[in-house]
Amino acid sequence: MLTIKTPEVYINEIGISSKAGEHISKIGKNPLIIAGEKAKNAVGSEFFNSLEKNGISAKNVELFTGYPSQRQFDFYAEKARKAKADIIIGIGGGRVLDTAKAAADILSLPAVTVPTVAATCAAWAAISIQYDDEGGYVKTRQNKQSAQLIIADPKVIFSAPERYLFSGVVDTFAKFYEIRPTTEFFPDDVPSAIALKSAEIAFENLERDTFKAIYDSKKGIFGTAAKNVIDAIIYLAGFAGSFRGEHGHYSFAHPFYHTSTRLHHTNIKLHGEKVAFGIITQLVLEGKSDSEIFEAIRLFYRFENAHVLEDFSLVTEKDLDFIAEQVPEIFAYVPYKEKAAIKSALLKADYLTKEFWRRK
Repeated sequence: MLTIKTPEVYINEIGISSKAGEHISKIGKNPLIIAGEKAKNAVGSEFFNSLEKNGISAKNVELFTGYPSQRQFDFYAEKARKAKADIIIGIGGGRVLDTAKAAADILSLPAVTVPTVAATCAAWAAISIQYDDEGGYVKTRQNKQSAQLIIADPKVIFSAPERYLFSGVVDTFAKFYEIRPTTEFFPDDVPSAIALKSAEIAFENLERDTFKAIYDSKKGIFGTAAKNVIDAIIYLAGFAGSFRGEHGHYSFAHPFYHTSTRLHHTNIKLHGEKVAFGIITQLVLEGKSDSEIFEAIRLFYRFENAHVLEDFSLVTEKDLDFIAEQVPEIFAYVPYKEKAAIKSALLKADYLTKEFWRRK
């Protein structure tokens, strides 16, 4: 059985923040709004004025800090219940959006996501990554639905630091690298073939358009390049993730990221930054040639994501043993089961990346 969960409406449009209320009013009138402080400032008064102009209450605003934990999900769900909210709006990055989606899911309310950075496809995905309150991965929470509406304003998204955009770019590249092995193991798996094609389009668009979009945005231009970049990270990556058949995606990169978060001292890097190293390790595990792995490292270097283990404070034998043991225990669908092989691959990925830097 294949279940596809996607948003009903996705809007990627310059200035949409000032017209958000026109679209949200079709869904609800009394929202609970969850936003980070910076995210709230990023969408600005024009967003909240648009709500009021369209008869939507903007009084129930809750500031978000921390991680998307069960405690946070329950806390915001209770806030929404007490406010008699008929919709939950999340404004911010992946942590806020995952929390808004989960709280809405608890109450069976529609969710609206308003990404202020393009660091992941969290605005789209019908899941919430659940952590403990210290930032350690707990599980991937399957929500009943995706957000009903996504409002992405390029002017807002490109005002965020480039580091977040580059994290999203590499996280989107990961869709290609992580879906490809499934299509190789199971060539007749149609959902994975659909997902891979979406990932390939996203990959091509990001390679071609990211730096032009950044250059244009600094001049106040948000044209086709900016649209393509945001579409790739949010829409195409999210769409690819929506098509997952019975086999799952035979990958290592995201399991590496999730497992590493349980070592709280490694949480000094963004999601995509850790995923980048996870991809290199996965390519080693797949038995790819050093030259192909160097090409991937070179690609990530362009987007400031050619990392080594030390960048994540993964420097002790104990830490590497933890990763090697935990990945196959937490993620049953990962085809790489041998602790020694995983540990060896981590060390080789580190070595090859250091060798890339040495040759530069």
